[in-house]
Amino acid sequence: MSPPADAPHPNDTDPALVDFALVDFGRGRRLERLAGILVDRPLPQARLPRSLPDLWSQARLTYTGDSLRESREPPGACPTPLPRGWHPAGPLPDPWRVAVRLRTSTLHLEVRPAASGQTGLFLEQVPQWVWLEKVTPPGSRLLSLFAHSGAATLALAAAGASVVHVDASRQAIALARRNAAASGLATAPIRWVCEDARTFVARELRRGSTYDGVVLDPPSWGHGPRGQAFAIDRDLPALLHDLAGLVGETAAGPMLASCHSAGWTPRRLTCALEVVAGRRSGRIESGPLTCTDTSGRQLECGVYARRGPNPI
Repeated sequence: MSPPADAPHPNDTDPALVDFALVDFGRGRRLERLAGILVDRPLPQARLPRSLPDLWSQARLTYTGDSLRESREPPGACPTPLPRGWHPAGPLPDPWRVAVRLRTSTLHLEVRPAASGQTGLFLEQVPQWVWLEKVTPPGSRLLSLFAHSGAATLALAAAGASVVHVDASRQAIALARRNAAASGLATAPIRWVCEDARTFVARELRRGSTYDGVVLDPPSWGHGPRGQAFAIDRDLPALLHDLAGLVGETAAGPMLASCHSAGWTPRRLTCALEVVAGRRSGRIESGPLTCTDTSGRQLECGVYARRGPNPI
């Protein structure tokens, strides 16, 4: 028997059902499983003692941020050169991808270690990707800002939406396009834009463009392709004000904002999203972005606020 349409999807609560997971955390670091490979990297808020201390020595890839540390890399371990600060202890796949099962489709996302310590994957966002695929009306026109490696964009496209994907990094857009191809979405109606988010939104306003919904995951700080500085506390309110002109109160698509910045609580992000969604547009849900490790402990990695589509 098929589950009811509104039944919780396993990925809503159980990250063990995807191809990557938080295994353990503590002492300022996290241990993740990415397509069967253990990765050890920093996470300052992971202050608790480790639950599985003996497992950490099995990490095949460790990020220290210290380019002067002697690498443990054996000959032939990395077909693709790693940025400084990453130290492999054994062979790594090339390409290295994880499979993330949504409700009706599967995303195949590339692991791409960066000099910042990021991997291109964000386990805490999996429930949001599942939600986006579930609630997005087919045929809607949606805007994906600060779109990174493209998982949210691909969840929208998998639901049948037309998406404008905006990120300031050419490397991130190239990665997102590879993820689209690997996920069977190479020909999906996605427009790829390398641009500063504020500049793009301001130009769309001048053109009179409209969208049915928006997804954004702004960084604490960053730079556009021409050096435009972005700081979330300073610049997000003005950006959301402009987005309100692109996405009306009766918009038929989802609205989702998330961030990983100190000082941003679910309540604060809800108030910010109300500028775009409108106070009369339905209930905004909000909460922490969490990961659950294999011992059942929850780790908060950010916050989200979202509002589902209005009836058409």
